[in-house]
Amino acid sequence: MDSSPTAGLVRLFDAHADLDSFPAAVTAHFSHIFSNPDALQHISPLNAAHPPEAHNDRALVRFRAMVQDTSSSPEIYLAIRKGAQCGGWGLGEDDATLREEPINYAHLRECTVLWAVSVPGESSWCSAVLDAASNSQNYAPHRPPHPHKFPVPYASHIGVQIKIYDNPCAADSFKSTELHSFVGILTFEPLHADLELDTPGLVPTLHVLFSRPVPTTIVPRVYPDFPAKTIRDELIAWIAASSLAGDHDAAEWVLLSSIARVQSRTPPILPLTLTLSRFPSPADANSMPALSHVLSQIFPIVTTLPLSLNTLNTTSFAPEFKTEDLHSGWLQLPSGSVCLVTEGGVTEGGVSQRGLANLRAVQEMMNGQTLEYVFPYSRFTFNTDVTFVVLSEGKKSAFFHTNVHIPLKPAETATAFDFYKPADAITTPPQETLEMFRRLVGSAKVGAVSIGEGTAEFIQEDFVQERKGTASPSEALSSDDLIHRMMLARLLALSFQEKEITVPIWEKAKALEARRKTRIPQ
Repeated sequence: MDSSPTAGLVRLFDAHADLDSFPAAVTAHFSHIFSNPDALQHISPLNAAHPPEAHNDRALVRFRAMVQDTSSSPEIYLAIRKGAQCGGWGLGEDDATLREEPINYAHLRECTVLWAVSVPGESSWCSAVLDAASNSQNYAPHRPPHPHKFPVPYASHIGVQIKIYDNPCAADSFKSTELHSFVGILTFEPLHADLELDTPGLVPTLHVLFSRPVPTTIVPRVYPDFPAKTIRDELIAWIAASSLAGDHDAAEWVLLSSIARVQSRTPPILPLTLTLSRFPSPADANSMPALSHVLSQIFPIVTTLPLSLNTLNTTSFAPEFKTEDLHSGWLQLPSGSVCLVTEGGVTEGGVSQRGLANLRAVQEMMNGQTLEYVFPYSRFTFNTDVTFVVLSEGKKSAFFHTNVHIPLKPAETATAFDFYKPADAITTPPQETLEMFRRLVGSAKVGAVSIGEGTAEFIQEDFVQERKGTASPSEALSSDDLIHRMMLARLLALSFQEKEITVPIWEKAKALEARRKTRIPQ
């Protein structure tokens, strides 16, 4: 293939007879050329280290991104230009003769227009793994043209207008918060919604040649990956020592809740949500808990939502359509995300109607794994798959009800522990160990476990006997307790890279739950 993607596109057009099938032929052609994952490494990435302005005009780039907005109407383009030349993919956009000549309406076609952004909360090590072959340089900080379309306010990111010409593919394949790797030709063009303005601004625009879905683990993982007990123990010990003052049980609960995902929507089998109470508040409201840095070292997508009165009352948690444009919100996150909610920054004061709506959006997302998008005359609910860990200074969360609550219990040796130390102050394991941690949690995120008939019968009988032995009605176990414990056993099996829930796993789940309950005042 030519070093210029445009030359390859034009040559393919000249050899293709059917105009209607040409976009699909482009997708098939370029997708085949880069079918080997190693071949993709030779395409320059579009990211913070390689911003749009660092690339030549019409450069071939790849953009690992989250689809943020699919509400734009299709764009009409001239598929054949003067002299039977190829149209679309940004070709001829600056050709003044197009405005002077009569238009052959038979040559008009539609392309789908989306807005996509850098993956919110993507850990830096993911880019180091997937973009390792690319040489980064020092560029001026990128100023995204529409920062309101990124979930985290004021965060550095890349925002790009995406144009997809293989429309049947686009109609079925791209939905809000999905992750895709877009490969195409980079230009700067007016925003589709601003075309009728006298002086529309230019935004980075990617004319897609082909795309591929990105797994929720960012870096592909398989399950089971390896015998995990030793690595699992080391991971829990590191989380505890680095961010939770040596509390191993709290670290284990954080690990288990973070690897959870939606198993079923009918019936609902949703991730366990966790509140870690008695967690000290920071001296500086802007400080990030060390737990956030630790989780970002091992999980691919981690977002910290720092609750404060200002955040609650002045920012949006749910996406909202304003002035013909979808503004993002804190909770517009891709599947597989871990969301760490910190309550330590909330001080005395009033919560506005917007703040109450924001709190309600978080709770509804925890309860049902759905998020409402607010439009002028309607609301639409979209499915989510995000795990939540809440850090609360009080006896329990001040705002949310979660499935699991465990008070922090620092180890006796952890005196004057700094829960808010910066990332560079955290002692990290050797790189080989870190990679094993990442493989463990990644494979657990995509894993599935079963339960044998014999184990199921044992669990049922064990639960019945436990109910009979309950000392008082207030301590009586319910069917919800059984469901909760089964979910916990499943997460334990996943964390051990086991294919089945076994009797020993069940016993571990009971013991972990019993230790948790002893910490909670009756």
